[in-house]
Amino acid sequence: MKHLLYSLFFIILIDLTFQRCANPGRPTGGPKDTIPPTLINSAPLNGTINYKEKTLVLEFSEYINADKLKQQLIITPSTDINYKSIAKRNKLEIKLESDLKDSTTYNFNIANGVTDITEKNPAVNLSIALSTGPYIDSMSVQGSVEYLMNKEAGSQFVVGLYPISDTLDILAEKPMYFTTANDSGKYQINYIKTGNYKIISFQDDNGNFLLDPETEPHGFLADTIQLDSATQLPVIRCVLQNIKPLSLINTRSVGGYVEIKFNKRIESFEIEPYIPFNIIGDVNDVVRLYKPKQINFEDSITSIVQAIDSINNSIKDTIKYVFIKSNRKPSGFSYSIKQRNIQLTDTNRININFNKPIDTFYRDKISIQSDSTFYQNITTQSYWNYNKTELELLINLTENYYDSLIIALTPTDTLESDSSSTSKSSPEIQFVIEKGTFISVESDTAKRNSLEIKKSVIKPRGELNVVLNTDHKKFIFQLLDSNDDVSHQIKDSKEFSIKTIKPGKYKIRILIDSNNDGTWSYGNLFQNIEPEEVYIYQEQTSIRENWVVELDISF
Repeated sequence: MKHLLYSLFFIILIDLTFQRCANPGRPTGGPKDTIPPTLINSAPLNGTINYKEKTLVLEFSEYINADKLKQQLIITPSTDINYKSIAKRNKLEIKLESDLKDSTTYNFNIANGVTDITEKNPAVNLSIALSTGPYIDSMSVQGSVEYLMNKEAGSQFVVGLYPISDTLDILAEKPMYFTTANDSGKYQINYIKTGNYKIISFQDDNGNFLLDPETEPHGFLADTIQLDSATQLPVIRCVLQNIKPLSLINTRSVGGYVEIKFNKRIESFEIEPYIPFNIIGDVNDVVRLYKPKQINFEDSITSIVQAIDSINNSIKDTIKYVFIKSNRKPSGFSYSIKQRNIQLTDTNRININFNKPIDTFYRDKISIQSDSTFYQNITTQSYWNYNKTELELLINLTENYYDSLIIALTPTDTLESDSSSTSKSSPEIQFVIEKGTFISVESDTAKRNSLEIKKSVIKPRGELNVVLNTDHKKFIFQLLDSNDDVSHQIKDSKEFSIKTIKPGKYKIRILIDSNNDGTWSYGNLFQNIEPEEVYIYQEQTSIRENWVVELDISF
């Protein structure tokens, strides 16, 4: 019996050893596999008509992986049919869970959904077209997608065709036919039924094949696509803009205020009769009303309000509301100044933003001070925005004025030992906004604030001379810095010089006001208005210290 057990153990050990050796593994060494799997057979065959089955079987030249098929398989025209897929060795089986629509041409585009199992090389241009009717639809469109403002390729943008109808809702409907632009922004949609279509492209970040204009750049062609032959289309130019119609969501009393909420960012607002207000919220989509002194709590008020968004959509409505007395402490009053210091120039612009509307401004509390030994009021010009939450101050300070202050404030022995009026021992001079300068609509004030006054330091600059050759009458010349921010901007001039440019590398963009209305437009999908033209000068412009660059541009 003991010998029998030893014999059985020996047989099992040999069997396990051979099984282990027989298991396929990835070979080591040798060149890297760069060849993608190719389709060698399919059932049905590409171009099959009168197809009534619910299973597709694709056979490849090597073992495959299809783990990402659900994310990559594109079936057009758009369908809600669910399917299951099984990849085994070199075969892929797709089982539809319901019947395809009758007399319809379908295209199953695998995209990058099938790869080999070693290096994950995706199958290229893999698609199967079939028809449940007696013929294959053969129309096609092709073109390219780009970003409007810099002409870069719209890589991986969805491009969709929507059948023209009276009930077409772009934001609620998925495209009937669609594809994804390649890395160069180029696309092609095949096997389309003859008809009239709207074409739209968008960056489908959430993968739901629905345009979300709040977060997804998009573009379109205004003209209807009339498909009766293969068609090459103009470039689709895309930009991020929230085209949703502006609407008022609600009006409610909150902690002593009345707040009006909209569905998107508000650029300007009016209320009649006038009530002090501020635009607040993470995306500036709420208007906060402050109780005027002449209105009592619990008084019923009726107002007409009008709001405008960033693309000039406007809404006008009548609202009814009351201010409710609250034990909640009013929000604190503060303001911010964009500038950190003041340079000695003919005109200093100081921009101040307030978190509440201003009721009273005491300009005599603005002064020039130094070390608590010198105080002098200063004359300023002031410009308020429409709801008194932003103030621009214009201040004239010359170097002669600064030098006279330095001499007056610097001890005599310091001047004798150091003739430089800007020595380290020179007193610090400040532009001061005292506490109580601004009183808000809630009768509170903000703390004292000050900005240092400095002599302007002359830094080397470059100069750009430009001649524009164009038949366009209205346009905007823009010089863009390395961050693509607008450094200088010139309107409607065909010959000009920019003399004080910081050295660096720049791009040139020209916004063409095609309809000559004085405003360049991003367009609007709902109004079927395409963006106006943008010209990008292809060569990068280098500005160097004390150099003059001459440019002759035709567009």
